Amino acid sequence: MQVVWFKRDLRTHDHRALAYAAERGDVLPLYVVEPELWAGPDMSGRHWAFVAESLQELQEDCAARGQALIVRMGDMCEVLSTLRDQGMLTALWSHEETGNAWTFERDTSVGAWCRAHGVLWTEVQNHGVQRRLASRNGWAGSWDRLMAEPQVAAPDLKPLDVEPGHIPNAKDLRLSPDPCAGRQVGGRQAGLSALESFLHRRGQTYRSAMSSPVSGATACSRVSPYLAWGALSMREVAQDTWARKADVKGQKGWAGSMRSFEGRLHWHCHFMQKLEDDPRIEFENFHRAYNGVRPKEPDHLRLEAWAKGETGLPF
Repeated sequence: MQVVWFKRDLRTHDHRALAYAAERGDVLPLYVVEPELWAGPDMSGRHWAFVAESLQELQEDCAARGQALIVRMGDMCEVLSTLRDQGMLTALWSHEETGNAWTFERDTSVGAWCRAHGVLWTEVQNHGVQRRLASRNGWAGSWDRLMAEPQVAAPDLKPLDVEPGHIPNAKDLRLSPDPCAGRQVGGRQAGLSALESFLHRRGQTYRSAMSSPVSGATACSRVSPYLAWGALSMREVAQDTWARKADVKGQKGWAGSMRSFEGRLHWHCHFMQKLEDDPRIEFENFHRAYNGVRPKEPDHLRLEAWAKGETGLPF
């Protein structure tokens, strides 16, 4: 039984971990909702709303391929222990994740659990970020080569006799109310729609309009959350962009905008690579010359200064 652990890769298309696992045995597709992760300061109710919508679509997609996504809530190692006791775990598969310190520590614990219980955990590169990178020399070229590789089709799955579980709501995770009428809807289909409308209709003025908070809301791609949670793969976005770039060669506006967007797809992985290589920057200044620059006064005094327009440097 090959357990495929979905994290920030909420899709079946071009999901190499899923495809490789399906070549080796029956697949149990798994997503674990971790309350401790969602209690962190960098998570919110609107984040979960987006993820929950993506999970709903992913669960339906997996079901259409033969086996619905299995959703569990709790500690990842405890979930794995339960599956192992039920005879539902032989090997574990996932994409590599560059998250925060919490997810790194969780992955460390999962790795220790797998070694202790004789379970092989195979992590597959998800996009352009590389683990244990000795040098950035040639990084951009390796990004291009990886993105040029063929996309992997979603495999068929064998039905399993296992309870799918339910996708919790924000209240179940004790998340504060976080309404946002204009937030983007989660799920792969919404991501594909955003990509298509950008590449063929909205993106012509991208190069000149992206820096404006007025025009950028329309002219920018709006695919960022779909890449962040993996509803779209970076490979398919890059290849669609290259194809569109070829189609609009020489066209005013379009040609420059596609070149600029292609560069920013590199940037997506470039800056994640910085965190992968130097995790301390989650908590420390990237450049140590900035240590001690920020004042130490209590939060309420900083809020008061902000309200009075006294932050920053006066002109």
